[in-house]
Formats: sequence, C-alpha cells, structure tokens
Amino acid sequence: MLSSGGVGYFEYEAVVDGNATLSLDVPLDQVDDILKSLVVYDDGGTAGEITLPGREPLTQSFVDLPFDRAALDSAPALLNALQGAEVRVTGAKPMSGRLLRVVEETARGADGLVIPRDRVTLLTDSGIEQFILEDADSIAFVDPELQKNVAAALSRLASHRSDGRRRLSLESRGTGSRSIRVGYVVGVPLWKASYRLSLPGDPKADRARLQGWAILENLSGQAWHDVSLTLLSGNPVTFRQSLFESYYVARPNVPVEVAGRVLPKPDTGSIEGELGARDAATPSPARLQKATGMARSAAEAAPAAPPPGSAPAQIEAAQAAESVTQTVFTLPYKVSVAAGQSLVLPILDRELPAQRIDLYQSSADQHHPLAAIALTNDGETGLPPGVLTLYEQATAGAATYLGDARLAAFPPSERRMLSYAVDGKVTVDRTSEEQHAIVKGAIAQGVMRLTRLTRQITTYRVKTADPGSIIC
Repeated sequence: MLSSGGVGYFEYEAVVDGNATLSLDVPLDQVDDILKSLVVYDDGGTAGEITLPGREPLTQSFVDLPFDRAALDSAPALLNALQGAEVRVTGAKPMSGRLLRVVEETARGADGLVIPRDRVTLLTDSGIEQFILEDADSIAFVDPELQKNVAAALSRLASHRSDGRRRLSLESRGTGSRSIRVGYVVGVPLWKASYRLSLPGDPKADRARLQGWAILENLSGQAWHDVSLTLLSGNPVTFRQSLFESYYVARPNVPVEVAGRVLPKPDTGSIEGELGARDAATPSPARLQKATGMARSAAEAAPAAPPPGSAPAQIEAAQAAESVTQTVFTLPYKVSVAAGQSLVLPILDRELPAQRIDLYQSSADQHHPLAAIALTNDGETGLPPGVLTLYEQATAGAATYLGDARLAAFPPSERRMLSYAVDGKVTVDRTSEEQHAIVKGAIAQGVMRLTRLTRQITTYRVKTADPGSIIC
C-alpha cells in the first residue's frame, strides 16, 4: 500500500510448519521505520523475539583498539599512534626496535625536484636508529596481538562501508502448517495522480469522461514480482524516530564535595505545545455563464454519442472505496516492476456531470474570462489532487487539446470550477466607484455620533463575438 502521505506499507507472506525462524533483509536506512511499525500476523501460533545485528557506529568499533579511526589514514599516522610498539623492519637497512616517532621531511632529487618522505626513529639494542619509511621493504609488529588488532580495524572499516542492509530474524512458535504474514511501514516517494478529461464535441452535452492515472516509483531496493498494490489518498500523520541508534543518558559531572559547597538542582523548564490550523475556505469568484453552458435537465439535453474513434480507450480501473480519512484504490491485477523503475497505472474511468462555463476572475485576467468546466463528483469516492489535461472529441477521430487545469482534493457530491484557457472571444470591461454620505447624526450629552454610509458600485460590460449570445 502506497500512501500519498509519503509512506508505504509492505507485507510479506510465508508458509511454515511448527516452530520457525523467518529472515527478512532490509536496507539500513529503513531499519528505524521497521522497528517502529513491524507487525506479525500468525493465526495458528505466537510471535516471538526479533533479532538483528546492531548498528555499531564506527567510533564504537575502535573502543577496544589501542588507536582511533584517524590512525588508519596513512602509515605514518598508524606508526605515530602506536609509539612504543616493537617493530621489525626489512630492506636495505634491516633493524628492529621500539617506535619513537615518524617525522615528515623533504629532500631534493638530482634535478632539484622536492621529494616528500618520512623519517622513522627507533630505539634499538644499539641505540637510536633512523630509516626512511619509503625505502623499507616491510614493517611488521613483533606483537602478534597488535598485528591482529590492526587487521581487525581494517576489516571493521571495510564492513562499515559495504554493509548497507540488515537481516532481521523473526521467531514464530506454533504447531502444524500455517501462513505467517509480516508487515511494516517505511518512507517511500509520493505517488502522484494525473487526469484526462474528454469533452464531447457537442458543447451542449452535460457529461464528460474522466480517466485517472497514478505515477509511482519503486525505490524500495528490491524488485516487485506479482505484488498486490493498493494506493491510498489521504493525509495521515507520519514521523520517524531513530530507534536503531544507541543513546546514553547524559549524567552531570558532580564536583567533589567540600565544606560549604551547595549543589542546586537544575531548572527543568516547561513543556510548550503548538497547534496550527489551516483555513480551507476559499472565496467564491464572480462567474459568467454562456447560454450554451447554462444548466439543463436531462430531459432537455441528452449527451451526444461520440463519433467513432474519438473516445479514449477503456481502462481497467481500480476498485475505489472511501474510508474515514482517505480514499483507497485497490488494483484488480498484480504489479511487477524492477527496482528503481517508475510506473504509470490507470486507477479510474468514469463519467461525471460537466458544464462549460466562462469564469471571470479579475486577478487572472481583467479583460477576458477564463474558459472553464463546472465538474461535479457524483461518484461514491473522492478523487486525489492532481493535474488535469482536457481534450475535446473531434468528429474526424483525433482529439483536440484544450488546456490544463489543476484539480484539488475532490470529495464526493462537491462541484469544482476548472479553468483551462482564456476566452478571448469575450471581453469584460469592469469599472468601480464609491459613494460616501452621512446618513445619520445624533448629539446627546455633549457627544455627537455620526453614521456614514459607503457604497461601492461595480459595473461589468460584457461584449461577445456572437451578438446573439446571452451572457449571465
């Protein structure tokens, strides 16, 4: 289930017999969400513990080693971090002793080129000796345990870089053969809705065909093979919590008590909450309606049959259902898509009451109204927000592109005005004037009260290319 809230619910199923251990490999960046939301369904048994390898931050990997992560940046850094360790050097000047210091220096070659090199100082049985690190064939630690520590540190570093997944082991206890399902919620890209609205060629027709498509991406890290897919349109509350991190309580450093010293308790402060609300009310714009798009009953005007070849192809729509807080689209077929691929799926195909109108909004265009469609959702479920592309069915078979519109969340039984183009055939001249007058005055107990009236008059003059048209 992919939600427009930016999360997805994934469910796996397996058939087991008796006690069983199930393994589930998940990406490392999804472990926090899985620990927060994992749920096990087992009708014939009981769910047991769930184990997984710890995150083990890189800094923790070096806690039991005699050097830190920076010591592995270079050979001189490692040798300086292990001062006092006994080493054995082979090469032109073999020697053995304990490390004192590695110092970087420069030398000049025959052509005057500056050559950087590192001078290593050892304390040997003969005294203090030096050699050039770059001239040595090999340097080995005499203590085999120290040699193992260096190898272990390099192994942990390589494991930290390459290990991008974690394997969860789920214990299930029960008898007999049964089916177990495991589900969890993780963050996924939003799925988007896109619509096509096909208008009949007859401008008097009062219905239009709406088709909806869902655009989604499989970024789950694994391919989907015959997956049952459901799309959820809503705005659920979602959040993350770093449950896979290790946390330590910060303890105060208490000073040693001396005579006369007082340690007051810290001020814990207060807890504040914040509540925000969003105003969904929108002002109703002034509307102009053409006579060809005025409201009519079904008895007055029946929808015209589309000419052959001009209607959109039928699609296998999803089963739509309205829940308390969201609309659910369940696809009637299984989905297969490779990891990292995008997918466009048809989700609805229905006819809705549609009416061609002119919608005048001075903020959009002061001199021309917008060609618009008054669309009514007479279905049982709402429609998610998305971009809507309008076509007009032509008589010759090819459809005509009219424009694009933006469809907000569309609950059932509501009406939307979808503007898609400027109607240059209609001109609107809008003028406004204000009148101010004192309509009432009163004097009482030395106080004068005046009542003023302000009247604003807006005049609209509408001109159409067709003198016989009636503008409302």
